[in-house]
Amino acid sequence: MNDSMVLSGSLSFLSLGDILQLLGSSGSTGVLRLINRYASDPGFVYFVEGNPINAQNGNMDGLDALYALFGWVSGSFEFTRESVAADKRITKSRMGIILEGIKRLDDGVTKKVGSTASGDKSVELKRPLGTTTIVKGPLVDYMYVVDEEDFFDGEHIVEEGKHGSWMWVILEGVVDIVKTVDSEIVPILRIGDGGFIGSMASFLLQGHIRTATAIAVGNVQLGVLDSQRLSQEYAGMPLEFKVFLTSLDKRIKQLTDRIIADHMGTAGENDDPFKDKKILVRQGKNEEKQLFMIKQGRAIIARETPNGPVALCDLYKGDFFGSIPFLHLGHEPDGASVYASDNIKIVKIDKAGLQREYHHLSTTFKNIVDNLATCISISTEMVCNARSPKSADTESVARQDD
Repeated sequence: MNDSMVLSGSLSFLSLGDILQLLGSSGSTGVLRLINRYASDPGFVYFVEGNPINAQNGNMDGLDALYALFGWVSGSFEFTRESVAADKRITKSRMGIILEGIKRLDDGVTKKVGSTASGDKSVELKRPLGTTTIVKGPLVDYMYVVDEEDFFDGEHIVEEGKHGSWMWVILEGVVDIVKTVDSEIVPILRIGDGGFIGSMASFLLQGHIRTATAIAVGNVQLGVLDSQRLSQEYAGMPLEFKVFLTSLDKRIKQLTDRIIADHMGTAGENDDPFKDKKILVRQGKNEEKQLFMIKQGRAIIARETPNGPVALCDLYKGDFFGSIPFLHLGHEPDGASVYASDNIKIVKIDKAGLQREYHHLSTTFKNIVDNLATCISISTEMVCNARSPKSADTESVARQDD
C-alpha cells in the first residue's frame, strides 16, 4: 500500500464535487487519480494547498479535462499526498469549478461516463418579479465561511430538482427564492444580507434534492458554509433539540406549500380543517407560556383574522407548539391559535433546557435557526395577506435581532 495515499473510495459514494470540497477544506497538496472502467485511461487532478491547478483526461487538460471528469459518476478514486510539478492551467476558484461542473452535468453539457443520460427536461425559468418583502439576517459569522462566490443579475445559484449539499450565507445582495408549478414561476421569498440559501437538509441528507430555485437579483456575493462542521455540530445535539429543529423545518415547508396554493388558486379546496377541533391555545392568551410536544393526535396552527381562522401548519406526533422563549415565529401564542383533535395527547417540555441548548449553538448555527424563524414569520404574513379581501402590497424589510 502507498503510504502517501490518504484518501480513497467510490465515486458513486463521493462525487468529484464532494472530493474537491473535502480536499479544499483540508488545504491538501497532491494528486487525485480517478478510475472508470468505461474510460481507457485514468483521470488526474493536481492540487496545491487545496486548489486544483491542472487536470488530465485523455487528450484534454486544464479546465476542460476537469469538467469532463464530473461525468465520471461511477468508478473509484485515490488521493496521494505529494509534491506537484504540474503546470498551473486552472485559475478558477474551487467552488466556482464545483458549481459549474455540476451545472454542466445537470444540463447535459458534460456526458456521463458509464451511465445512460437521463434526458432531463427542466422547465426554463424566466426572471420573476420577486416579492416586495426582503428577509434579512443578523451580522454574518465568518467562522464557518470556507469560500466566497460572486453571482450576477439573473444567474441561478441553485435550481429546483437538482442535487446539492451546500449552503450559503448572503454577504451582500438580494436573492429571489422561487418554485416552478405547472411551468409557472411562483415567487416565495426575497432574502438579503445575512440570509441563508439552502435548508438544514442541504448538509444533513445525502443526495439532497433542492426544493426551490435561488436567483440573484443584481450582483450578489455569497459565503459558502462548511457543511462538514455544521453536520458535526448537529450530530452532537441532544435528540430533543434535533426533533425541535425538524418541527420548525416542517412549518416553513407547509407555509411554502400554502403560498403556492394561494398563487395557483387551489387554497381552500379541502374540507373544513377546524371541524371537530378544540382550541388548546387561544391567540393572544399567553398567561401560561408553556411549550408542549405532541405524543398523539393532530393539531393545527391558525391565525385568527376578521374573516375567520387561517390554517397555517399541521402538527403531528413529535411536533412542538406553545411559547418558545428564544424564537419569534409570529405563531402561537401571540400570533396564532392552536386547534387540536379530540384524541390529542401532549407532554410538557423543559423550555429552560431547550433554551440552554440553543445558547450553546455556534453563532452560525444559531443564525440559521433565527433566519428560519424569520422566514416562518414572513411566510405567515404572506399566507394571511393572500386570504384577506384587500391584500396590501407594501414594501417592507424584515430583520432578525442581532
